[in-house]
Amino acid sequence: MTFGLAISPVISKVFEYCLLDTFSVVFSTADNQFGFIKNVSCSHAIYAARNIIDKSVNDGRTVNVCAIDLPKAFDKVNHHALFIKLMKISVPNEMLEILENWFAGCYSCVKWINVWSNIFTVSFGVRQGSVLSPLLFAIYLDDLAASYSMWELVPP
Repeated sequence: MTFGLAISPVISKVFEYCLLDTFSVVFSTADNQFGFIKNVSCSHAIYAARNIIDKSVNDGRTVNVCAIDLPKAFDKVNHHALFIKLMKISVPNEMLEILENWFAGCYSCVKWINVWSNIFTVSFGVRQGSVLSPLLFAIYLDDLAASYSMWELVPP
């Protein structure tokens, strides 16, 4: 089985680190989102879910749990929807313009054995291996976390 791989140049990663440093104060996600957040891991999510489930069961309530698997999720990010979500969290226009140009210039081709395909525009997805991609993906999915808060399920 062969997998596609896009490698970002080192200069690209340095540039992305600079963008993160410059605009880090405007990037935010819901408090109950655990993915791609610095100093937060799966064990934090498991701990939070376990506490809520235990409290509900101890109070005699039924608990239903749902899990969503998002295969190849990085590849399915709609750029226009991402830009709208970035505007909703008040990302400055300068950053939006940089990201718009960043994504508008994404081209690729496929190599199979010794044959190359024609170059095509990549109109969906965030770059694998990119410094910004995990944060952009978290912001893209933030509506799911924000609209359904685990913390609101357990009454005080």
